[in-house]
Amino acid sequence: MSSTEPKTPRDFGWILLELMGHRQRVGLAREEEIAGGLMLRIDIPTEGEDYATEYYGSASIYALRPISEEVARDHCAARDPRPPRPVGYRAQRQIGNDFGDTEGDEDDEDFPV
Repeated sequence: MSSTEPKTPRDFGWILLELMGHRQRVGLAREEEIAGGLMLRIDIPTEGEDYATEYYGSASIYALRPISEEVARDHCAARDPRPPRPVGYRAQRQIGNDFGDTEGDEDDEDFPV
């Protein structure tokens, strides 16, 4: 194999991933090339057959421990990694002015509607 051929990504199977900052992720992991460099892709089970996918660089990884799929799914059943309610945007007219009311925002050039 020459140095110009792409490296075959490794599959790590089910893991407990520990990250700097005391974060843990449990899921199915493998290497994936992103922007010319290798990153760890972890697919974290959520509801049913759905997954939340996250990518991490090797510098952020503190430890990686192989675990069984059964242990991984039990762990994930109690901890959904997705935000409970994703943040959305409010309409500008609901933001209000510096005094907390929404009256007159239509006439304010700093707050076009």
